[in-house]
Amino acid sequence: MKFHCEKNALFEALNIAGRAPSRSGMTPGVRLSLEGANLQISGKDSDLLIEVSLQVMGIEDGTVILPSALTTNLIKSLPEGLVEFTSDDSSAEVIGSRSKFIIQTLLDIEPPFVKSPSGDMVTVNEESFKEGLRQVIRAAAKDDARDVMYTGVLFAAIDGGLRMVATDGMRLAIRDIAGMNVLGAEAEVIVPARALSELEKVLSYQQNPSNHLSVEIGSKDAIFNIGDISLTTRLIEEKYRDYRQILQASYPRRLIVEKKAFLESVRRLRIMAKENREVTHLRMDIEEGSVKLSVRSPQVGQATEDIDGIFVGESFTIAFDPDLLLDGAEGVASETVAMEFTEMNKAACISNSDDNSYTYLLMPIRF
Repeated sequence: MKFHCEKNALFEALNIAGRAPSRSGMTPGVRLSLEGANLQISGKDSDLLIEVSLQVMGIEDGTVILPSALTTNLIKSLPEGLVEFTSDDSSAEVIGSRSKFIIQTLLDIEPPFVKSPSGDMVTVNEESFKEGLRQVIRAAAKDDARDVMYTGVLFAAIDGGLRMVATDGMRLAIRDIAGMNVLGAEAEVIVPARALSELEKVLSYQQNPSNHLSVEIGSKDAIFNIGDISLTTRLIEEKYRDYRQILQASYPRRLIVEKKAFLESVRRLRIMAKENREVTHLRMDIEEGSVKLSVRSPQVGQATEDIDGIFVGESFTIAFDPDLLLDGAEGVASETVAMEFTEMNKAACISNSDDNSYTYLLMPIRF
């Protein structure tokens, strides 16, 4: 195989495709396949496939598999300009400016990633979808969670739109996107949060925001296409537990705070909390007209912040994990944050102050 292309374009394609292979086990590989002027770069593991198409100056068709991280880092290190790439069965030669690298190829011993699409391809609003991912992914459990269901994000058809739901047991995030009909009526699937996290990064990388995002969700796979990038992921074939039983129609206490001021205060107090691992909570003393935020550690010190707020209900004290509280407030799309409470040992609700498209339920911490 032989081709020429711009260094930056090759690096970006390798960097995106190389995010798919798992970092555990064998050396992660990335596949380069050239046909004419089209170079397809793909990375995969058992559940995720990322493919990037790149137009190059093709000289000789072929396919090669190279170590993902090594190849990407070497291309990144080259000066800007044209890169010459040549490969045979045992090695690949990369020449850029006055630099030359020879990289040993990897054997193609992994089973192919077979797509099994069975849904309809639907074009959706990229910005709305990306915002929804940003709001809910952080609430999903990590890959080492005991229940694999919680490592995914529920996609559910609701009122002609899409509902995204994620939880790790301490919090629950919900985002409703009106008019985004990517599933059949009353259909539900669970998409791995890791795949959606990579998709969110891909969407953030895009320099052309006018690119349309296409979504195809079948019975076993979900496919997302944006520009020259395609991401395919296996679905989690389990039934999502009923989360609706913990949703409340109303709360006896409601607080409205300015988002920017609240986020800045929580971030500062989090610095103090992180200095002592035994201090895991941020306390909120709430009364009419004001909110006092505080973190106290006998070994380190203490920090307090007073911010303005509009509060309806009886005076109240509650405490949260500052990281989880910050995640919830950062997801709010309005300029003010709405927080609603029942009791100090019951989940609080964080949402936009002007609509109900985003809901973040957070369990408090005893203090």
